[in-house]
Amino acid sequence: MGQNFFKRQLYLLYYGIKLFPFHKERRLRLSAGRKKGFVGIQIDGLAFSYLHQALDRGYLPHLERYLRRGHKLAEYHAALPSTTPAAQSTIFYGRDHGIPAFRWFDKETGQVISCNDLDHVQLFREKLFEGETGVLSGGSSYSNILDGGAARSIFTVSSPHPQTLFGRLGGLRFLLIMLFSPLRTCRMFFATFMEFWANRKDEWYHRRRAKWHTREGLFPLIRIFCNVILRELQTFGVISDVYTGVPRIYTTYSGYDEIAHHFGPDSWPSLKNLQYIDRRIGEIIRAIDNVAGADYLLVILSDHGQTPGYPFENRFGATLGDAVSAFLQENQTASVSSGRLEVSTAQINLLQDELRARPTGWRQRLYRHTKNYLQEKVHDLVPETLKIVPEGGVVMTYSSSLAHLYITGASHRLSWKEVEAAQPLLLRFLQRHKGIGFVLARGDNADEVCVFHTDGRLDLKPGVNPKQLEREFLRPYGMPEYLTEELYRFGRGKLCGDLVLFGALDDEGIACFDDQVGGHGSVGGEQSRPFLILPVGHPALEEEYHFGYEFLYWEVFRARVGDDDETAEDKRRLHREVSLNSRLADSELLLHD
Repeated sequence: MGQNFFKRQLYLLYYGIKLFPFHKERRLRLSAGRKKGFVGIQIDGLAFSYLHQALDRGYLPHLERYLRRGHKLAEYHAALPSTTPAAQSTIFYGRDHGIPAFRWFDKETGQVISCNDLDHVQLFREKLFEGETGVLSGGSSYSNILDGGAARSIFTVSSPHPQTLFGRLGGLRFLLIMLFSPLRTCRMFFATFMEFWANRKDEWYHRRRAKWHTREGLFPLIRIFCNVILRELQTFGVISDVYTGVPRIYTTYSGYDEIAHHFGPDSWPSLKNLQYIDRRIGEIIRAIDNVAGADYLLVILSDHGQTPGYPFENRFGATLGDAVSAFLQENQTASVSSGRLEVSTAQINLLQDELRARPTGWRQRLYRHTKNYLQEKVHDLVPETLKIVPEGGVVMTYSSSLAHLYITGASHRLSWKEVEAAQPLLLRFLQRHKGIGFVLARGDNADEVCVFHTDGRLDLKPGVNPKQLEREFLRPYGMPEYLTEELYRFGRGKLCGDLVLFGALDDEGIACFDDQVGGHGSVGGEQSRPFLILPVGHPALEEEYHFGYEFLYWEVFRARVGDDDETAEDKRRLHREVSLNSRLADSELLLHD
């Protein structure tokens, strides 16, 4: 007891000097009493099984000690699409918002939306989350896609209100790191050079040993930014918030996901890189244990995993977009009028008119001009993620192992029969392509979803349970009884493509429509198996299996910090009842089969 007290006093002195600029903020919060709060740490793209591999190899000593202290590692099932934007929309706001992928095409406005573009995300955030209070309200968001309503949104693609580039990078708060954390600053600059040479070595090793390769492009710069600069600064931000007692904190470490896309999720470079994330998590655990300004629940999780795969172009000789384009040019039997949605306008900079109408100043204009200039310069270095085929009025967006195909000319989502009328042979071509596992489309009405696969078609309708034999083609991708429900829910989304393409999964891995050797976004393999670490005895661990992300909002984060309205407890109770009824229905369905 005495040793622990003495140890905490030393840490209080150490952090008190190191974080002196934030001392007033800490004192004000502590004067109101220690409140309950949470710190959410998301390791982007790390599957449950690969976390186990890293633990077995000794790459995660801090997490291993943390688990031995009375915490449990559990697995849950990712929802569809298994991407960070869709996951965080549910984790932060408690319900599915219909985000169809990392990239998509908005047929109503003729805009291509990409979740790595700050302006794109800010615009759809204002549309999809208008009037909603996120679980990070009054807290901090570091290095996330969505902000969850956080009051402080740093290195986060979206924010509750428009911010300048300086504001997005943390403003004056992070400039203090140069003055009060000289060792961290020096370590960051030194690690930048080390990361560059580590990437050169990994590239050489990977090209000698691996069957499938990706282009290098901008990857070295992305790796340095995610694994050095961003990792150091977001850790500093979380520790400073823990010290001051910010009640709701959530951060995402994205370095593993980037490296896994490039080298493979089970590759040596990917798993070994986790040791650096583990060290930063160890720093946060130490701060929570010794100097926390609030009573924190630490939640460590991933939003999805990654499935080993191959670039579609490497195996089949052309990108998905080029393959479809060549097919349409050779087999053109029908064309559609683009009407008010001209295909030629579907470019990445389509949001300029909307952006000009937003409140702006000289700093915002300077930032946007700089961003547009850099986008033009690096365009040739970025793998294809968008394909426009003017001959057939087709727009395709890729998001790893998931792709959306849109036929222009109508502002609504077409049914598969309407697609057939516009392009009679296209669906059959995609259905039989070896790189495409199956194709999802809307049926004759909004309540019907059709799944086209090599051996036929599966119709999903409300109140109709497909027979086991009919859904057996889904067996390589997971549990068919669960996948049919998930495909039906996802396939009804208004923002989905007229045709949704799922990468094929076979002995070579999963087909990645992007230039990647590790894929997620669709279904099949480790991409659907994220992990969660909570204290032993936490109520969320009472259930053996969790499907989707809603339980994280209701049973983990919202349950920890209380309710923002009087009906939230009723909503949480209803969520648990719906989850129970769903599991009972699944059991009855299995018994029936």
